[in-house]
Order: sequence, then C-alpha cells, then structure tokens
Amino acid sequence: MKWIRLSLWSFVLLIASLAPIARAQISSYGVTKTGYYTQKSDAAPVLVGGENHYFDAFVYPDGTTDIDSAIFQTPGGVQREMAPSLFYFAGFSSQSALDSSFGNGTYSIQITTVDLDVFFAQLSLAGAYPSVPRLSNFVAAQAINAGKDFTLQWDPFAGGTANDFILVSIEDDAANTVFGTPDYGNAGALTGQDTSVVIPTGTLAPGTNYSCYFTFYKFVALDTSSIPGAFGYAAYVRETTVPLKTASSGAPLNVSLAAFNRQPDGSFQLQITGTAGATFTVEATSDFNTWASVVTTNPPSGSFSFTDADAAGMTRRFYRAKVN
Repeated sequence: MKWIRLSLWSFVLLIASLAPIARAQISSYGVTKTGYYTQKSDAAPVLVGGENHYFDAFVYPDGTTDIDSAIFQTPGGVQREMAPSLFYFAGFSSQSALDSSFGNGTYSIQITTVDLDVFFAQLSLAGAYPSVPRLSNFVAAQAINAGKDFTLQWDPFAGGTANDFILVSIEDDAANTVFGTPDYGNAGALTGQDTSVVIPTGTLAPGTNYSCYFTFYKFVALDTSSIPGAFGYAAYVRETTVPLKTASSGAPLNVSLAAFNRQPDGSFQLQITGTAGATFTVEATSDFNTWASVVTTNPPSGSFSFTDADAAGMTRRFYRAKVN
C-alpha cells in the first residue's frame, strides 16, 4: 500500500511536469523615455514647445485574446494601471522633469489575460539618451524630384550599435503614412549604424509638403524569455520631425547666373535666378579642372545673392550654377 501511494504521487508529479507552459497572448511590452525635437533649417534641431519629453509604458496583444489588466510599477514602488488602452504616458516640459518623476531603475510589469493567465516581467531602464537625429541634407530635401530616387541622409547615431534601432517614416498633410522603414526585428530594419535611406521613385507626389520623422532608439534592456512568445524592451528615444517638399512637375527646373561683379575688397558678388523652390549649387574654379562647391541653397523665390569672399586676391575665378 505504501508503494502504491508513492507511485500515484509520482504519477501526479509526472503529469504536472508535462503540462505545457502557457504562451502569452502578447506580442511586445516595454517602457521608454522619449524627447521630441523639430528641425526647420540646416541648423541643429530644437526641442518642440510645451511638453517635449514623455514616459511611456505599453503592452501590445497579439490579437488572439483580450488582456484583462496590465499594471506597471516604478522603481520607487508606485503602481500604474495601463488598462483598458494597455498604454500609459505622461508628458513633461523638460528631460529633468521626466527623470524626476520616472527615475532610472527596474520597472515591473504584470499582465493578466481574460483566460486568467498571469505574466510578470522586469525591465531595467538605466542609461543615456541617444543623440538628437538631424537631417544632414535638409536643403536638398526641400525640393525633392519625385520622379527620381532620393536619399535621406542624417548625422550618425553617436555611439550607435547594430543592436540599436532607427525608424524613418514620412506622412502627408492628412497624416497618411506614405513611406516607412521596417520595424525592429524585421528584414531591412535600420540599425544604429545606418546614416541614410532611399525614398524610391514615385513614393512622393510632385509639389507636395510632407513631415518626416527620424527616431533613434537606444535599447538598454531586451527580454524575450520572461513572457513566452513576447518581446520586451526598455529604451531611451529621441525623435526629430523635419519638413520635406517636392518640386512641382511640369516646367523643367532651371538656373542661371543673372549678374556678378567684383567688390572693392576683391570678393565677387553673384546674383542667381532659377525655378522657385529648387535646390541650386554654385561651383567655382580657377583652372576649369577642379570645381569646388561654394554654396548650396533652395531660395523660395528662386533668386538669391551670394558673395564669394575666397575670390579676394585671385587674379581669375570662374563660376557655374546647377540644379541639384
């Protein structure tokens, strides 16, 4: 009898050990701190007005079932409810205000499904923000030829690695996404080491304004084991919004040197005219073999003046202008 009892208990233990581990009905979850910037010229981006830093906590279900509740806890022990939207955010007018309310440390997340499955994870949010994204060919991006491929170029992600992530998306004035790079983990996704992406011919419409979003993600925690089938991450994020414009179709783009004269100090002043909104480059040479760019600009009116101070002291200097 004693042996039978031991056998039955052993059998129960065996059945329990063979029971499958529940797979979460969750695709991803995480916590982030984000700073938002805007770039309106070739100069460095600046923080947007008002609330420009946000803390976010989120849970994304995979669509197979409903999430009943989702709660996260800050390093200081404060609990916040994410249901029913499964998303929590709080805005601040500075990075210091954000960091004061949501400090560095371990954030705990508990998720309960309608099937009464409970999942728990912890993410360490501690590190530094990425560099601020800046479009380096801003001028050229204000008169894009929609009939050709166009390459968006940005300053390097300082300290970026193959494990970091860059997302680029473009929206029209109606907030419709017309271009976007792949999400993290998908084929073709940009890493922290990329500095450009090509917008294919025909993606953008001629004579149209767009908003482009450059987002740098600095991952400080990645978790694929705490919640079966789900991807968790903690990241510091910075995003810059940049206007893009395409040149109007129809009449060909043109540019010409309308006038030029030597100044008393020896410099040359040039007057350039051409298609409004187009991007022009003026180049100079003294031997017709080596041409150097002296200015690139896209005047809204199509006309601008430029003074070449480097011409002072030169006995001869030749110029040419072209549409980019």
